[in-house]
Amino acid sequence: MIELIVCSICLRVRRGSEWLDAERVVREISSCDRELPRLHGAVCDACSEAISRRRESSQDAVAA
Repeated sequence: MIELIVCSICLRVRRGSEWLDAERVVREISSCDRELPRLHGAVCDACSEAISRRRESSQDAVAA
């Protein structure tokens, strides 16, 4: 079984140390295997940073 970690927000897939577009990963795995992937949810670095920035800006707005 193919195990994939997928960002629950932007749907990019972690392959090694990179977060790649899902379309690219689907093409790669479908050309190699006929197994169905098992998906595991996570939040990628870019989405995590965006969430942190939004939280900081909303806290700054409340403090003002």
